[in-house]
Amino acid sequence: MLVGIRDGKFFLGAFHCMDKQGNIILQDAVEYRSTRRSSTSPMEQRCLGLILIPSSCRSSCHVGCSIEEQLSLLKL
Repeated sequence: MLVGIRDGKFFLGAFHCMDKQGNIILQDAVEYRSTRRSSTSPMEQRCLGLILIPSSCRSSCHVGCSIEEQLSLLKL
């Protein structure tokens, strides 16, 4: 599952669960963020493990994409 949040970061991980409020928990999550404001800058990644993403922060959510599709979505 690939989840985007409002500040421009993306989290890629295995879906674990979702609660009544719509918060998502990802396992083995990796955070991707741009190192600079320009769109051509490389993405920095950081391994996080188990994380909770509040529904109020979520801007996008993609499920069932191939790895190539997920990586292409990170470039948007």
